[in-house]
Amino acid sequence: MLGVEVAKNAWKQWGLQALAMLSFTLQVALLILTEFRRRIDSGVLRFFVWSAYMLADGTAIYVLGHLSVTSASPEHELMAFWAPFLLLHLGGQDNITAYAIEDNQLWLRHLQTLAVQVAAAAYILYESSIITSQSLLRLATVLMFGVGVLKYGERVWALKCADVQCGTSTIPGEDLYKVAEMQISLMHDVFYTKAEVTHSWYGLCIRIISSLGTVTVLLQFHLQGDRKDGYNRVDVAVTYVLLVGAIILEITSALRAMLSSWTFALLYQRAEERNVWHLLAFIVGSLRRLVHAADWWRYWSGSMGQHNLLQLCARSWASKSSKIARWMGLEDPWNTMIYSSSIPVPACIKQLVVEQVLKSEGTLESTPEHIHNSRGREALEKRGLYENLAWSIDIGLDESILVWHIATDLYLYWYKEKAKGDPELLAHAGVMKTVEALSNYMLFLLVSRPYMLPPPASRNAYVHVCHFLSFLEHGTPEDLANLLRRSGNELNTRSNTEANDITLTGISGDSSRYKKILDRGSQLGAKLVDDKLQDSGTAGILELITQVWVEMLCYVGYRCSAYSHAKQLSNGSELITVAALLMEHIRRQTPEP
Repeated sequence: MLGVEVAKNAWKQWGLQALAMLSFTLQVALLILTEFRRRIDSGVLRFFVWSAYMLADGTAIYVLGHLSVTSASPEHELMAFWAPFLLLHLGGQDNITAYAIEDNQLWLRHLQTLAVQVAAAAYILYESSIITSQSLLRLATVLMFGVGVLKYGERVWALKCADVQCGTSTIPGEDLYKVAEMQISLMHDVFYTKAEVTHSWYGLCIRIISSLGTVTVLLQFHLQGDRKDGYNRVDVAVTYVLLVGAIILEITSALRAMLSSWTFALLYQRAEERNVWHLLAFIVGSLRRLVHAADWWRYWSGSMGQHNLLQLCARSWASKSSKIARWMGLEDPWNTMIYSSSIPVPACIKQLVVEQVLKSEGTLESTPEHIHNSRGREALEKRGLYENLAWSIDIGLDESILVWHIATDLYLYWYKEKAKGDPELLAHAGVMKTVEALSNYMLFLLVSRPYMLPPPASRNAYVHVCHFLSFLEHGTPEDLANLLRRSGNELNTRSNTEANDITLTGISGDSSRYKKILDRGSQLGAKLVDDKLQDSGTAGILELITQVWVEMLCYVGYRCSAYSHAKQLSNGSELITVAALLMEHIRRQTPEP
């Protein structure tokens, strides 16, 4: 009980000071962590950013509420001076106004909170003796209060202005991918930061007023001299930290804004009007090159998620952690997290996506072969295989992804085994890695980003397929692939058997469309290995599979809703968003018929 009493007394004496410092610390954390959020898709990072984002407002509001009572006591008179700083904290950092896209729709709620908290801060100052004094501190308090209101209002205005308006122009094919990446960065800034307000004339005025005002307040407080001796020493120390911290945050935000691509683009656009703009553009451009801003301010994560069905099913069943998760009823989310990873987007995949998009120029959007409509049809028709393999793509998107993912794995495991005795096949190792990356990425979208797939696609089929695979006896992913390929061969040899009417041997239970996915995947994998298709060479089969996956990727990117694209911007974005932007450029560049 003694320890509890000590803790209670310590909280009564130093609780508000600690919370004021926590509020400042959370602002620093948001400033730093948010820079990584847009470039790294990490669940741990998202948790820390979300925690800081949620705690920041709550802490500042809590302290403001208690200051209305505590600051009236003579020994803590200086605490009233903290109220404007808490408004400053509620204004947030320039690089994060919204954690999720839905936050932008709540700007009216933030406006209401602004009115309430400004009124609370004004009441705190009204009740304090600082306002009635004739010292420099009164002027500093009023000035800081104005800065806090401006910064908080700037945040609400930024939330309201979170809308994107993009133009376009004819861009060479080799530059399209980089332009799309830059657009992703700009879209993130518009939806999740104060960029649209910061890089306007009133945003510039707020930046100048807040910076000069904060420095002036620090000087005025420091010039108080002996008058500060009457205040609590800890309160004075906390006040200095808040003042210096506010100045550092303002300087950091100003440097970020000055060196941003927004500022450089604005100055470059106006450089033709006056020489002074040309000089400023030259200075900013030189500073950006000096600090290599283009290198360390990456546009997006630049990565693609990976998830492999056979590896998960072969390894998770014997994994102790998966067994514990299974016992707790958390097997699916646990396996999704543990068996998912990411890799940098290879240059060859970037090139494939751009080439696929450029091929759509001049093709009518109403045709089945157009990039907006084809999920592998064009690749199959080009090789005269559509009639025989139409059942693998003319089905639900989620089923088609699973069928081709299973078939791709069956073919790749067979290819790797065959390459051990044939060195010539090793020459296509790069293409094989590309195929594997695309296949695993599309399954990753189905498993971890189902909201980015066009409806009615869902991950239900994936969950059921995982369940059915658990009934098969296997030790390694290779064993499972061989088992499925043998089953596919058996199904393909049956005469007059339709793909829709077969059931994988070894799986008990009533026939369902989920088990048919395994049948189709096994059949397709066996057909890809079949000698009849091998007449075009292994390189031709790898090219076929690659083309099918690239078509699916572009199809998903185009069909994904704008809301889902915007939602994922806060988590590093996705390759399909780049593809969607590329297709939008081409669509606008193509003249109307």
